[in-house]
Amino acid sequence: MASNESSKRKRRRKSSMEEPPYLSGDAEFRVLLFGRGGRSQFSLANSILGTDVFEDELCNITESKRHRSEAFERKLAVINTPNLSEYEASQKELRRVFKMSVCMSSPGPYVVLFAFDLNNISPSAVSILELVTKHFGDSILNHMMVVVCHEEEKEDSALEEKVKTNRDFRELIEKCGQRYHLFNERKARRDEKVSRQLLEKMDDMVRENGCRFYSNHQYQEAEERIQKEERFMMKGRKKEMLTKRKELESRYTCEGLEKELLQFETRIRVENREKAERKISEVLGFTLTAVDYAAAVGKGAALGALCGAVMGFEGMAVGAAVGAVVGGVIGGAASAAWGYVTNAAAQMNRR
Repeated sequence: MASNESSKRKRRRKSSMEEPPYLSGDAEFRVLLFGRGGRSQFSLANSILGTDVFEDELCNITESKRHRSEAFERKLAVINTPNLSEYEASQKELRRVFKMSVCMSSPGPYVVLFAFDLNNISPSAVSILELVTKHFGDSILNHMMVVVCHEEEKEDSALEEKVKTNRDFRELIEKCGQRYHLFNERKARRDEKVSRQLLEKMDDMVRENGCRFYSNHQYQEAEERIQKEERFMMKGRKKEMLTKRKELESRYTCEGLEKELLQFETRIRVENREKAERKISEVLGFTLTAVDYAAAVGKGAALGALCGAVMGFEGMAVGAAVGAVVGGVIGGAASAAWGYVTNAAAQMNRR
C-alpha cells in the first residue's frame, strides 16, 4: 500500500513538471553517446533507436555517426562517437572526433550517455570521462548518465551490488551525480520495455535540467556558423530548387504537389545541414573570441605601422591599415610577431 502511494506521488510530481519539448512537439530528442570500448555503445544505440542501425558484432567506427528514427513516442537522433579508448594517445584525433560530435548534436544534446561493458570497468574509464569534460566543460556532467551494459541473467539488484564494489565505477557515478543505469542487452532484444525504462530515466534527467538541452560557447558558435553556412548553401541551390519546383508542378496538383514539394524541400534542408555540419567541424575551435580579435587587430596595426615607419608618416598609416587586416585574419601570428617586436625593442633600449 505504501509503495502504491509513493508511485502515485511520483506520478503527480512528474505531471506537475514541465514536459520535454520532444514529447509534446516536433523537437528532436538528441542523445550523444560515448563509449570506452567494445560493442556495448552500438548495441545500446540500436535499442534506443528501436531499430538495428549497427551490426551485432560491431566493436568500433572510424568517425562519429548520427542515426535518426521515430520510436517511443518521439523523434530520435543518436550520435555515436568512435570508441574513445582508441584515441587516448592522440589529442589531435580526439579533438577531431569531439568537434564532429559537437556539430552533429548541435544545438546541443538533451542527454549524454557514457556506456561501457559490465566486465570492462577500469581506471581508464575515469580518465576518458575527464577527456570529455576537458573538451565539453564540467557542466556537461549535469546531462550525463553512466550506462552499464550486460547480458547477465542475474537480477539487477545483485548486479548493482557487484558494480558498486568497484572503486572506478563509484568514482564515475559520483562525477555524474549518481546517475547510472544497468542495461540488459539480451533482454532488450526481446522486450522493448527494457529500452523504454532507460528512456524514462533519461526523460527524468531532462526534466531535472529544466527540459533544456546542454549548450556552451562552443555549441553556440557551432550552431551559429552551421546556420550561416546553410543559408549560403541554400542561396547557391536556388536555381536547382526553382527547376525542380517547375518539374513537380507539371506532374502533380493539389495535395500530391504539396506532398512532393515538402519531401523535396526536406531533403534539401537535410543535405545542406549535413554538409554544413561537416564543413564547420573542420574549422571549429580555430576562431578568435571578440577580445582576442580586437587585440589581434590592434597588435597587427601597430606591427604594420612599425614596419612602415621607414617610409615616413604615410608608410606608417598604410602599414597600420594592412597590419590590422592581417592581425584580424591571423591573430595568432600577429601576436607572435608582436611579441618578437616588443622583445627586440626592449633589447635595443638596453643597449
